[in-house]
Amino acid sequence: MAFDLTLTVTYFAFLLGFGVLIANLMKKKKIPDAFFLLLLGLVLGPTVFMNPAVTQYVHLTLVDVSAMGAIPDFLRTLAIILTVFVAMFNLRWDVFKKFSSVSINLAIVGVVFNTAFAGLVAHLMFGLNPIYALLLGAVISGTGTGVILTFKDSLAKYKNSLTVINVESIFNSPFAAIFLLLFLGMVTMEPGALFEPIKYGGQLWLMIVAGLGTGVLVGLAVSKLMKTMLSQYSSLILFSIALITYALAENVGGSGILAVAVCGLVAGNFGFPEKERSQVNTFDDQFSEMLRISIFTLLGAQVMLIFDPSQLILSFAFFLILFLIRPIFVIPLLGKERSKYSKKDIMVMSFIAPKGDSEAALAPLVAATLIGAGALEAGNQIMNIIFLVILFSILFSTIVAVLMGTKRVQEISFNFPKREAKESGDAEEKKKKPHTDKEKFHDAKLDDFEEEKEPPKKLEEEYAEIKAPKEKRAKKK
Repeated sequence: MAFDLTLTVTYFAFLLGFGVLIANLMKKKKIPDAFFLLLLGLVLGPTVFMNPAVTQYVHLTLVDVSAMGAIPDFLRTLAIILTVFVAMFNLRWDVFKKFSSVSINLAIVGVVFNTAFAGLVAHLMFGLNPIYALLLGAVISGTGTGVILTFKDSLAKYKNSLTVINVESIFNSPFAAIFLLLFLGMVTMEPGALFEPIKYGGQLWLMIVAGLGTGVLVGLAVSKLMKTMLSQYSSLILFSIALITYALAENVGGSGILAVAVCGLVAGNFGFPEKERSQVNTFDDQFSEMLRISIFTLLGAQVMLIFDPSQLILSFAFFLILFLIRPIFVIPLLGKERSKYSKKDIMVMSFIAPKGDSEAALAPLVAATLIGAGALEAGNQIMNIIFLVILFSILFSTIVAVLMGTKRVQEISFNFPKREAKESGDAEEKKKKPHTDKEKFHDAKLDDFEEEKEPPKKLEEEYAEIKAPKEKRAKKK
């Protein structure tokens, strides 16, 4: 269908208007809205009104994304750039240092593990070509920053774990995109051409190094530039810088998203006056919210979902396997850091991994590439599977987030039986030998020590201060 600007604006306004109403309603109910925005797009798109059961009675086209040309792809890319940049811009350097090791490990290992595992399962369950299955695995290997940010109210009591999965989602998006582009290169490879692992390894290295380098250089330049800018233009110049960073990195063969993430972190911590942050946040709240709503409604409206019971059941089983496999690599990757988190924090990190904006942006690219390569059926099937995985992951993550945010769950102490056993053992020990002053002091401070994880050295210093006056009195006598 030829591009029609008036029709494109009409469709966009239709999706955005109803999307804002849904988002407003969910905000009042304190429920994350991404799942319902996807359903809205599904209802307004071809899934309902192009269904044979409907077309035999009425011919109606509410939204036709194919008539919007490249506008949906542009909006998706814009949304990812802005979401990643602002999220890293608002991330404090000390917080990043505290959680970066865990988050980056989860991001890199998670993308590699999920791509390989999901590709294998998709190949076995759906009978997809191995390369097509790995394409599917690469798309759904990451997590959605835009969706996770909607959980900040429900998970207000789990700030540490929320920060970990948020930083993870920021860094796994570029790595997922890197793997996806490598597999797309294999799909478009000419028949008879040899697969060259070194070539693709070099491309991967170039994307990482060029992305990091571009992000650091532009971020440092922004730090100098911001000192000469008027406050009212601060947010606009940052938005422009995010776009320029993405474009520069992509043009030199790097990962644009990785460059944007690094640039946001550098600019936000080393070159931006604290008093002007509120202006950037206000700009982000309005503009990125519009883009976020557009992404999910456009994805729902773009999919022609076929309600085949067998495919729905297979897709749900496929998602469920991915949902339950995440704790298997999350818990070991925490390593020694695991002692810093409560069991409820670990549950949040293990079971809240929604697919979202990056997956929504990459799915049409995969479908278009496969259809262009002559694999029409595989392209449509993968598009439907990705949509259902996104839908199920957001639904389950929303349920987990709402449950973890309830007072009943927050009041549950998973460590109670262990602590009770420990206390009963301590009681037996107390009966066997008398307390010294030092033991009494340690007993009195035991709860504080366990809750605040106070260093033993500080405990000894406090004990010395208490004991010192007694020694002075003894000398006087």
